[in-house]
Amino acid sequence: MPRITNRKFETFNSGILTLCEVKNRTIVSNKLTDIRFGDKTVGAKRFWDAKVSSTVLNKMVAVLPNELYEQDDVILIDGRQYRIVQIQVKDTYPPCLYMSLESIQTPYKDMRT
Repeated sequence: MPRITNRKFETFNSGILTLCEVKNRTIVSNKLTDIRFGDKTVGAKRFWDAKVSSTVLNKMVAVLPNELYEQDDVILIDGRQYRIVQIQVKDTYPPCLYMSLESIQTPYKDMRT
């Protein structure tokens, strides 16, 4: 097995999140549950780029790749709702996605069963 020396090693030990499907400001179902994530730092460039587009980034997380993540989906972490603003593929080990999240100030109605 070739040795990987130029990749950053990612960990996903900051907590658990849930990816939710949303329709008309209502959470209708879970897309993915019990997803481990790693907290990341929102860098100055990313923060100011978001600010220019009238978006406030409150959190950034790393997760294992999955095609179900989509921009504007809702993520639940510790009872708080976040909107996915940006998804970026990172060349790390293991490969992962960095998701920039914006806190939802007026919570969506939760209609999951």
